[in-house]
Amino acid sequence: MDLASEKLRKELEEELKLGTEQLRSHAWYHGCLPRREAESLLQDDGDFLIRDSRSSQGDYVLSCFRSGQVLHFKIIRVVLRPRKGYSRTLFQFEQEQFDNVPALVRFYVGNRKPISDVSGAVVSHPVNRNVPLRCIKERYSDTGQPPGPTKKDEAHLRRLSFRAAPVGDETGEGNLIRMKDRSGSDPSSLDQLGQRPSLQSAQSDSNLLSGSPEALSGTQDRSQLPPLSPAFRTGSDPVLRANASLPHLLGGPALSGSEGRLHSKAPPKPLRAPSMLVSDYCELVPRPPDGPRSHVERLRLEERWHGRANITETAFGFLDTEATPSPLPHLVEADEESEFERPQMNGAASFQPQNFHSLLLSPDNKPLESSTLKRLKEIFAQHDCRTTALHVLQMDCQAARIIEVSREQRRAMGVSSGLELITLPQGHQLRQDLLERHHTIILGIAVDILGCTGAVAERAATLSKIIQLAVELWRSAGDLFAFSAVMKALQLPQITRLEQTWRHLRQSYTQSAIIFEKELKPLMGRLNRAEGNSVSSPKEAAVPHILPFLRLMEGEELWEDSGDTCDVLLQMLEAARFIAANANAFRVSAEAKLQGFQATPELLEAFQTEFSLRLFWGSKGAEAGRAERHRKFEQILTVLSQRLD
Repeated sequence: MDLASEKLRKELEEELKLGTEQLRSHAWYHGCLPRREAESLLQDDGDFLIRDSRSSQGDYVLSCFRSGQVLHFKIIRVVLRPRKGYSRTLFQFEQEQFDNVPALVRFYVGNRKPISDVSGAVVSHPVNRNVPLRCIKERYSDTGQPPGPTKKDEAHLRRLSFRAAPVGDETGEGNLIRMKDRSGSDPSSLDQLGQRPSLQSAQSDSNLLSGSPEALSGTQDRSQLPPLSPAFRTGSDPVLRANASLPHLLGGPALSGSEGRLHSKAPPKPLRAPSMLVSDYCELVPRPPDGPRSHVERLRLEERWHGRANITETAFGFLDTEATPSPLPHLVEADEESEFERPQMNGAASFQPQNFHSLLLSPDNKPLESSTLKRLKEIFAQHDCRTTALHVLQMDCQAARIIEVSREQRRAMGVSSGLELITLPQGHQLRQDLLERHHTIILGIAVDILGCTGAVAERAATLSKIIQLAVELWRSAGDLFAFSAVMKALQLPQITRLEQTWRHLRQSYTQSAIIFEKELKPLMGRLNRAEGNSVSSPKEAAVPHILPFLRLMEGEELWEDSGDTCDVLLQMLEAARFIAANANAFRVSAEAKLQGFQATPELLEAFQTEFSLRLFWGSKGAEAGRAERHRKFEQILTVLSQRLD
C-alpha cells in the first residue's frame, strides 16, 4: 500500500470523526473548492455540495444540479446581538433558521423542500469528497486555479486522480476530488479500488462507499450500488437520504412542521439578502412564514421589528433586539386586533372570593354553614348526574380559558387558549388557579360523603351517585380535569377507611362498585402515566387531563420512586405538547358538548371556585394562604371521618 495514500486515508478518517456540528466532519463539504470545479462534479438532479464562498469571505455556498444546470445559493448568515457581549449566528435560505450548516442541510435533504420558491431546486444526494480538506486547500489558490505541483508531487497526484488527466489541465479534470460516486465514500477507497463494498466499511454521508474503479469514477450505474445501511458507520454523521426514513436514520424525530425546525421561523432583518447583491448567485428572498404564529414567534418578531433594548433571556432563548425597525406584520387575526401586546407575566389570581356575589351564601358566611350544605343537597338531588356533569364542564372550560375567552384575555395571555398558556412561563398564575380549583372539587366530594352523618346506607347511596357522576364526566362531558378530581376524592384516606360504607356499596350498588374498580381506577392510572392519549384526544375529551403537567410545572411531587420515572416524564411532556397544539380542537369539542345546554344558576354557582373557597373557609378565611387553608381543612376531614367510623 502506498504510504502517502494511507496517510491521506487516515487523515480523512480523523476529519470525518469530528462532531456532527463541525462542518469539516461532513464529506459533502468541499472547503475552498472553486466554482468551476464544483460545477463539474454535479451532473444529476438533486446532486449538491457545500463549499466556501470566494466572493464573501467566511460565507458558504450550496451548489446543486437542477434541470440541466448548476445553481449556486449563498447561505444567508444572520447574526443576533440581543445584548452586549453576546451574539448568536444562524444560517438560512428563505425561511427556516438553524444553528449550523449541517442542521440546515439535514432539514432540506430530509424534507425535500425547495431551496427557494423561485428556483424549485431540491437537494437529495450529496456529492462527497475523498480527500481531507487540507489537500483541497493546498491544490487551489485564491484565484481558483490549480497551482503547478512539484515534479515529486506530480506522479503522486496522478495516482490519486480518478480521471488521471494531465496535471495542470485547465479543464479541471485532473483534480483530486473528481469522484462521482453519489452514494457516499469511505476513506479506505484510496487503497481498495479493486474491492467490492463490504458491511465492515462505514456508510454515511461523511464516508464514501468502498467500491470498484467504475463506481469511484462515476461510470457505474448508481442503482447498481449496494444500499446504504445506517447500522454501519465510522464517520460522525448518519446517512443523508431524501426519503421518509431519513429522520429515523438521523436518530431524531421527523424533521417536518414546527418540530423539525430547530429554530423559530422569524425572519432576519428586513433587508435584501447578501446573496442578492452578487449576480452569480440565485436569488433568495427571506420572508416570514405563512399561517398563524405562536406566542413565542410573535414575541421574537415584536422584539426584532421594534428593536427594544436590553430585553431578556427567557426559557426560549435570547431575543434579537438590534434589528432594524419596520412596520409590524399582522400578528393576530385581522378582524380582531392588529397590534401585539406583551403578555402579562404576573397576573392576578382569577378567583377573587372577596368580590364574589353569591345566590346561596350570606355576605359574611361562616365555614361549612349547615343551612348552605342542606340547600346544596337539595339542589343536587333535583338534577341527574349527566346534567350535573355538564354544569361542571362549563365551569371548568371557563376556568381553564378554553371557551368564552375575551379579546382582552387573549391580549393579556399572548395566546388564544389557556391550554397553551399553561405551557408558557407567563402561565404560572393560571396553573396555580387550576390547581386550586382541582383541590376544591376534591374537598367538595369529600364533604358530600363525610357530611352524611346518618345511616351507612345513606353514605353508600351518596358514594354510588358520585361514582356515576365520575362516569358522566368521563363519557358524556369529556371533562377529564374534574374526573381526576372526583377519583382523587374517592381515594382519599378519609374516604377509603370507611369500610362499612364500601362494603354496603358492593352489596347494594354492585354495578357502581364494579365500574369503579374495573374501569375508573385503571383509566385513572393510564391517564396519570400519560398512556391515555386516545381518551384525551379532542374527539373524546373537552377538557384534557392536565393535572400532572400542572403539578410538574409548579414543582410539586408527582410520583414515588420508580424505575419508569423518566419514561413517564417524557410521555407527560409529549402529552402537554399535544394538548397545546390542539387547543382549538378542544375548544370546538367543548362548545359542541355544551351546545343548547341551559344551566341552572344555583347549581352552576355550586361549582364556581369562589363559592367553594367561601363555603369551606368562610368569607374571611378564604383570603388566607393556600397552604395554611389546605392544612387546616385536611384536619377537619380527618375528624369527620373518625366520627363516622
